[in-house]
Parts: sequence; C-alpha cells; structure tokens
Amino acid sequence: MFNNGAFGGAAKRYTLLYRELLLQYPDNIFLIVNNHLYRQIKSIFPELDTKNVIVIDYNNDSSRSEQKDNTTFYSDHSPDPVVIDKNTSFLRKIYWYYKNFYKQKSIYKKIEAIRIKYNIKVFTGVFSGSLPTVFYLKDKRRKVSVIFANMDSWFSEVHRDMKLLWYRKYYSFNYIMENADFVDFLSPYILDGVKQRNVKIRPGAISIAPCSFADYSKCKVGDKSHLEIAFSARLEPDKNPLMFLEAAATLHKKYPGIKFHLMGEGSLVFEIEKFIKESGLREAVNFKFHKNPPEVFANTGIIVSLQTGTNYPSQTLLEAMACANAVIAGNTGDTGLFINENNGLLIDLDANELVKALEELINNPTRLHQMGNNARELVLTSHTAEKYCEYFTSLLGKAYDKNFS
Repeated sequence: MFNNGAFGGAAKRYTLLYRELLLQYPDNIFLIVNNHLYRQIKSIFPELDTKNVIVIDYNNDSSRSEQKDNTTFYSDHSPDPVVIDKNTSFLRKIYWYYKNFYKQKSIYKKIEAIRIKYNIKVFTGVFSGSLPTVFYLKDKRRKVSVIFANMDSWFSEVHRDMKLLWYRKYYSFNYIMENADFVDFLSPYILDGVKQRNVKIRPGAISIAPCSFADYSKCKVGDKSHLEIAFSARLEPDKNPLMFLEAAATLHKKYPGIKFHLMGEGSLVFEIEKFIKESGLREAVNFKFHKNPPEVFANTGIIVSLQTGTNYPSQTLLEAMACANAVIAGNTGDTGLFINENNGLLIDLDANELVKALEELINNPTRLHQMGNNARELVLTSHTAEKYCEYFTSLLGKAYDKNFS
C-alpha cells in the first residue's frame, strides 16, 4: 500500500486490517508501504506493532505539502488526462511511458526480493501499491496471486479510452483491474463505475466486500448536552468541505451556540482558512487535522458527509456513528445502503439543503438522539472487524487456490 498524499479512509482501513490479521497470523501477514505512508501510520497509530511492516524506499514519494497551523496542505490533484493528452507531444508521451515503466519495474524488483525472503504467495495491492504487481501478471508460471483492492469512488486514473492514453499503462489502474486474479470492490457503486468506464473485468474476478469496519474501541459516547456538528475528510473538492462551511456560516447567525468541527488535510486547506476568516467563523469552527477523530465524535451529535461519489462505507461515518452521531449525507452512490430515516437524512449536494436538514435535527433533539443510538447499533452489529476479516481471508484463500491449488 503506497500513499503520497493525505491520510484517508482507505489507508486507515487497511492499516486496521493488518492489525487485526496480525493477531491471527503473526508470521504470515505483511504490510509493505512507502516512506510517506509509514510516517503517517506511525503518527496516527503509535501503538501499532510494526514488526511485519516493510518500508520500500523510493524517490519523490511525497506529493507537495505545506504545514498550515494544525493541518497540512497537499497538492494531490492533477489536470484531466485527456486535456493533458491534447497538449502533449508524441515524444513526450513515449518518455512518460518508459519513465513509469522503469519506475514500477524498479519497485517491483524490491517487492520481488521481499516475496522471496518471506515466501509470499498472495499480494493485495492498494492505491499505487498495486502498480508494480502488474509484472507478476505477465509471468506464464505465476510466482504469486494478485488482488487489486478498489476503494476509489472518484475513479482517479481509471480511463475510458486506454488506446488514446496508452502511455499511462503503468500509471493508471485499467491494466491491473483487467488482469488481476481478483478485484476487491468496496461497494457495488465502484464496480458499476469502472464498468461504465469500459474496464473489462472477468466476472470470476469480481468480489464485493459485505461491509467495512473501524476501531470501535476508540468510539465512546460522551457528553452531548450541547449540540456540536462534525465534518471529517480529506480536504479535496470531491468531499465538499466548503459546502459544509457555507451551511455553518448560515446556521451560526441563527444558532450562535452551536460548535462546528472541520477535521482533515488536503489541497483545500488555504481556501478553508480564508473562508473561515472572512465569514467570521474563527470561534465557531474548530478546524484542524485530528489523529483520533472519535475523541471529537464522542461529544458531537451530527456527522456530515458530502462526498460526490458515495459515502458508503466511509471510515469517518463508521466512527461517528459508533459514537452515536446522527448522519446527514449526500444521497449519492451506495450511501443508502447504511443511511436511512432511522439513523440520518439523505440530501442533495446543496448548501441550502444541508441547512434545512441540519435545522430539522437541531429543532428535534429527541429524534436526533434516537437516530444517534440507531446509528451506533447498526455499525456495531453489521460493520465489524470479524465479519470483514472473514471475508478478506476467504478472498486470500481463493486467490491462492487459483494459482497454487
């Protein structure tokens, strides 16, 4: 698993999965990460047993970042590849092709040395950590089975026309999805999205997780006597943190006693800082990156999630729901699979709609309290580590049997 930007839900999910499986299989589970992600994991999970965490060192493994008070700016986004293509010469495309090829080949050789040392038979690739594993898929006599974990509901580096973008073969995820032994989808929405982008996945290679999970040992129910409202995500356009702030600015005028929390880091840090300052929200909004959001969720009553893709099954929502928060979420993707009238409200992605939904719960504390309790019960019974680990270990077994039974 490699990550070059802000620490998000997928990185947290797989770090927790490593921790859970390490307890069951202490000699057979390894987490291979790059330097940037290792530093993030050590900061956020200082108690994690890292005896089987292996760090691969490669140059330029961190996107441009800059510290800003209590949070960090990351330059994670790049322009539309089709737009780039129109403005790029053929010779430059050839250069990019071989540059990415040799970069991934170099990382593959380091992974191969690890495979030999520990006799690894199945790799699960997360993020760009999957890209070097494509070289295993070219072997006629397979050394290892490969699972590609697809949790990307915004479909970055999944392209409709790889004939046009041929030079991105070792940079995009099309090839790994079409050739991996299994593709582990976090939700049906993501599977549908890649199919709509003309990715041809073998039916027998498709696997969809039945749930997700979080570290509920950190999720407590605290003092909710004074209403506080939370938003926690990577601070990127597809998460819509500025929409949350627009609603907060409107509500602050009418309900000045309500406290808002905006937690995260990403490319919108400076825009958010500017908005908070210009809107006079400095005292009303707690804006920072928090290593352990459940500490905040324990005392909040509402969690807001506004992803343009899907909010299911967001790590933030799982943690906040386990802390008895009612949910207000964008009615996008598969969000309705676990958010309904019993535990929250689904809305269109619009600041005015968000204000209306928040006021509906602000003015009905009894309903708000019941929704929070229902949310907690749902995740603690349906989105558990035991259920997810059973699914994942079964998938590992299928991947092993495919090439080594």
